[in-house]
Amino acid sequence: MVHSSKKRNKSIAKKSTATVSRTPLSRMSLLLGALIILAGIFFGTGGLVGIINSMAQSALSARHPEDADWWLTKFKSISSSNAHSEYLRAQLARKQGDFDLMAIYLKSAFEKKYDPKKLEKEQSLALASLGQLNEKIEGDIKQWLIEPDADVADMLDAYTNGLASISRFDEALIFFNLWEDKLPMDPLPNYRRGRIFEHLLQFENAEKEYRKAIKKEPSFIKARCSLARLLLFLRQPTDAVEFYRSCDQGLSSLAARIGVAQCYKALGEAEKSQQILSKIMEVDPKELERSFNSVDEKPERNIVASDLGCIETELGNYSEAKRILEIALKSNPFDSIARYSYAVALRGLGMQQESEENFERTRASRTALDQVTVLKERINRNLQDTEARIQIGKIIMEHESERAGIYWIQSVFAYDPANVEVHQLLADHYQSKVADDPRYKQLIDYHRAFVKK
Repeated sequence: MVHSSKKRNKSIAKKSTATVSRTPLSRMSLLLGALIILAGIFFGTGGLVGIINSMAQSALSARHPEDADWWLTKFKSISSSNAHSEYLRAQLARKQGDFDLMAIYLKSAFEKKYDPKKLEKEQSLALASLGQLNEKIEGDIKQWLIEPDADVADMLDAYTNGLASISRFDEALIFFNLWEDKLPMDPLPNYRRGRIFEHLLQFENAEKEYRKAIKKEPSFIKARCSLARLLLFLRQPTDAVEFYRSCDQGLSSLAARIGVAQCYKALGEAEKSQQILSKIMEVDPKELERSFNSVDEKPERNIVASDLGCIETELGNYSEAKRILEIALKSNPFDSIARYSYAVALRGLGMQQESEENFERTRASRTALDQVTVLKERINRNLQDTEARIQIGKIIMEHESERAGIYWIQSVFAYDPANVEVHQLLADHYQSKVADDPRYKQLIDYHRAFVKK
């Protein structure tokens, strides 16, 4: 019995030892199998570069350009040889309004054998957003909109922006309705409507649209910043400052702080405004430009130097005002706000002749711009008064703003898309600038194509 028992115990021990010895091998096999599957998925989706591209694409689709920029910049050394990564960088550049950078990345993606049709589509959307619309581009966009899995928001954002830039507001508003029908919770059509209404001086409608956009997406910085700017213009700085403060984050931070400073000035707290603007004066201008671009603003005047210089003038700090305002006027000689304060500062320093020259220049600009009011009344009576639109454009270009002047001249295209005089005028204008900036050649060719017809 004892012998039999020992045999049985030895047998059990052997089985137990075998089980113990097999268990780690089984687990190892399972783990190895899982790793093989994961590796297959990893490499099947493009490896690390595939993950980077996927995250960047998701961020772009969700309209979080800063997040997309982080992925594409942080891992650029890994993904720069990948065609799809270069395509995504081009798409990001387009959405940020940096069309030169977009062209570089499109070329890189093309050289890396990326789908030419997709690259051409990006190019067309960029041209559309700039208002360089023709029958082919508009036809293509309308076709793309009805394709399965179409990125409706992205295409309509580019198209309606272009329509608005050449004053085809009625058409843009129709597409906003289509946009809302397809994507009822998207705040962007409301925001874009608000921008158009604000431009048309329909401030009540603009405010409603901005608030609708914010209600749909409370964190929508562009709508918050635009509402803040509108409220400040409507002399509601107490309300405006709160909206500006909510935009003090990420890329929009600098633009928001400048808005806060303007609110303080409007509230009579010039020294608070002075402190904010003095700090921002030290910031790289490129960073300021990026911040304004992030909220769809492209100020032509040097707002920081202009506003700070005006405050220094009001406070009687004439020497400092003169120094800062000269920076503002170097950036934009048309800045009548800065020039008037500059004249006051020069007078305060006893520089009478220089002061009077600047006062006279300010008066001449204001006299010329008074004609704009009369011409606008003509347009109110007849929207198709293209002659009045051209005259307004020329006056504003000469005395106030090149961009605003170009806008008024281009507004003729809303009523007469093939107007030869306007196309010739714009081609000549861009020709005068192409030596300093070759980018204008594309615009010259575009407008001369209409003249040749």
